[in-house]
Amino acid sequence: MKNILFLICSIVLFSAACQEKTAGPAANSVKADQSSLSGPPIVLSVSPVESPRSMFERFLPLKYYLERQTGRPVKILIAPNYDAAVEGLVNGTVHLSYLDPAAYCEARAKYRDKIIPLVRAVGSEGSARSVLVTRELRGIARVVDVKGKRLALGNARSSFSHLIPLAMLHDVGIDARDFSAVDYLQQEDRIALSVLIGTHDVGGISETVAMKYVPDGLRIIKRSDPVPQLFLCASAALSKDDLKAVEKSLLFLKDRSILASVERGLEGFVPAEDRDFDLVRIMIKNLTGKDYIEYGPRTIRFAVLPLYPATTIYHRYEPLMKYLSDKTGYEFKLVIPKDFDEFVGVVKSGTVDFSYQNPYVFAQIDLIYPIKALVTTMGQPDEESGGEEAYRGVIITRTDSPIKTVNDLINRRVMIVSPKSAGGFLSQKIFLARHGIKVENDMKIIDAKRQEKVILGVYNGLADAGFVREGALQVLKDEVDMRNIRVLATTNPLPNWPIASTKKVNPALANKVKRLLIGLDDSSVLKAAHIRKFGTANEQELEELKKY
Repeated sequence: MKNILFLICSIVLFSAACQEKTAGPAANSVKADQSSLSGPPIVLSVSPVESPRSMFERFLPLKYYLERQTGRPVKILIAPNYDAAVEGLVNGTVHLSYLDPAAYCEARAKYRDKIIPLVRAVGSEGSARSVLVTRELRGIARVVDVKGKRLALGNARSSFSHLIPLAMLHDVGIDARDFSAVDYLQQEDRIALSVLIGTHDVGGISETVAMKYVPDGLRIIKRSDPVPQLFLCASAALSKDDLKAVEKSLLFLKDRSILASVERGLEGFVPAEDRDFDLVRIMIKNLTGKDYIEYGPRTIRFAVLPLYPATTIYHRYEPLMKYLSDKTGYEFKLVIPKDFDEFVGVVKSGTVDFSYQNPYVFAQIDLIYPIKALVTTMGQPDEESGGEEAYRGVIITRTDSPIKTVNDLINRRVMIVSPKSAGGFLSQKIFLARHGIKVENDMKIIDAKRQEKVILGVYNGLADAGFVREGALQVLKDEVDMRNIRVLATTNPLPNWPIASTKKVNPALANKVKRLLIGLDDSSVLKAAHIRKFGTANEQELEELKKY
């Protein structure tokens, strides 16, 4: 339990935590010759992710490194909170800040020209993860078991201890109202301690902090997709010479002992772009409604139907956006609405330039707001597409359900993804019609709006059966015991998803995008998107879907 004892001591010694004389083992790092340093100090602010003492010790080796490289004294300042860290950057009393991505996105929207993204940390996967934790023997096996429990989170502006944990819960149909209590403990060490001593049942923290307490009995029940780690940004008040010197020093930092002190698994720094944090902005928008995404005059908005969680969609298609940006000279940015209805709304409103959707949604939008199918995806046979040029829907029930045939679905509660979903409604509707069953008349339909909510609804007994896309079952295989889910029927294939251009797009740009997609042979981009290649859209097949 040494980590717990260390945490308690850190909290007690709060006032001494930020003094270099209390820096402990980190003080053994190689210091610069103080007589060789000149000029006023460069102030490095660090957000209070862990206890102040821990944060100070973590960054002390980096302080010494920067002093040796720049010839300037560097002062570490542990910010009492995120507001103070941002305020220091804005007023120039802080020159550099190791800031949380969510705090940066909010600050950038408010003080755009006063905060400069400098470098971001990269690890073995290029990013870090947030985790949901409980303790051993708590009786919580999966995320679906946390309802009614006590939840501990960090600062409301923290990505890893607030925003991402809530996004992970949202992705499986759980929000803060489903807990008996939600408390904000500010620091991640405190969250871990509270879960370990039983004050809270579940906590949301960064994987880096969680791993310190695994030996003490902390257990990770869910990991997020990778997101940008904490990163270094600069104040506009820092001189250009100092800015270049610091950036160069960080980009060339290869000393593993220094990197490991700053962040577990850190392998170095790379230049930071503002768009690196659009994933965080998307999560903020879908959870709070606040839109911090920056759109320039040459921004092209590319909307994707939210079949899966925003993080999954972002990691799949952001490489494609960068590819199109490089090839066209425009800045392609993802638009990931929170659900099917919002997606249809943004496409119909004409606020996006390109859209990527299932064929049924395409057909229904095209009836009202003309869009032009450019290409369709040709998926990998072993992926969720269900085939090279088509994909299928499935009808699911619980394994212990009395429903044994599709005729047993009559008068049952059936949960669907959306009336606009091809794999989660249309394919089943067409399939059942061939068995003489009219879905809207013969069943009690429940609109769940998301694939994962249908699966969880059937799993938890909120519905007798569910309609989902075949590949969606793989997405939740770690969240629910799939032995309790049975596939009652598999539908016939549907045409795969088309990428379409809206009428606001210059035809020359639309044609160029079409050529680029059909000719795309970059295996890394295609693999990320789970696509084998793009092919010319079959307009006749898409036209047929307008009948339903």
